[in-house]
Amino acid sequence: MRMLTVFLLVVPVFAAAQAQERVLYFPKRVDPPVYKAPMKPVTRLSDLKAKHSGKTSWREPIIDDGNSVAFMVQEPAGTKHERRLYPDSAAWFVVVEGRIRFEVEKADGSFEIIEATSGSFVFVPERMLHALEVLGSGPAIRYEVTAGPSSTPVFERRPGDAPKGVAYVPVTLSTGSNPLDVRNAGLEGVPWPHHYNIHDLAKQHSGRKGFTQEAMRANRARGNFICGYRPATQPTESGDRGHLHADTAESWIVMLGELRWVFDGDERNAIVARQGDIIYAVPGTFHSPQFWGSDGLNCRLTNSTMPSLNHVYDAPR
Repeated sequence: MRMLTVFLLVVPVFAAAQAQERVLYFPKRVDPPVYKAPMKPVTRLSDLKAKHSGKTSWREPIIDDGNSVAFMVQEPAGTKHERRLYPDSAAWFVVVEGRIRFEVEKADGSFEIIEATSGSFVFVPERMLHALEVLGSGPAIRYEVTAGPSSTPVFERRPGDAPKGVAYVPVTLSTGSNPLDVRNAGLEGVPWPHHYNIHDLAKQHSGRKGFTQEAMRANRARGNFICGYRPATQPTESGDRGHLHADTAESWIVMLGELRWVFDGDERNAIVARQGDIIYAVPGTFHSPQFWGSDGLNCRLTNSTMPSLNHVYDAPR
């Protein structure tokens, strides 16, 4: 019995040590990563504004990689998008500038009205109707993301104008909450909130050195707010390249302050990004996002297309 007891005590310790020390080999490319348009390492909001200077309305593709489809969009006050849903994709939005009113269908079939302003994140689960209207006297800029390779909207009412070669036909499909969607385990199964504002989160966590707030987790979507202050040193200074994802890209939008990204440990070509800028890392790229601004809180919102991506690190040396 004593030997059995010792064995039962030793096995978990051995298993834990084996899990910690297990070294595998990843086929890391040697050449620099290749970015296919429209993706690029950084898309700066200031560049988009300059490119579309003088226009009241524009729509710029940011990501189209087979997993995510993302646009930065500016539209004038009064612009309305009628209720629609995506049968198999969540949709999420960040209000970069201006004011937008969203209607988002809830599980009981009623609608939540969200008055979103700069710093707002709005999440719409798959199969749920939603609409938006630009408010105020000036334009609004939003970042919008759906799952790839494409997400086809289905409308509550037949649109008046159909694109060339398209006819809107009446259909039926499963609507309402998808029973097989990812449960919000952190909130004991309560549906994910439809709205966060980064300024409200900053106030809630005032006095802390940093915080992480999960924004949403769905069948093909995951988002986290990650916020903090600039430290005395950065991990890449000691050779820590961060982590990579084997087969899926990751992207971020800067919500507050200023952040720096180091790809594959290359500090000489590090990217410093500011509020409204989009950063994109192709699969297989080590990335180390760093709180960089020294004037206050720095926040990023992550975008990945799996509920839980594996993180691949350099083996200990």
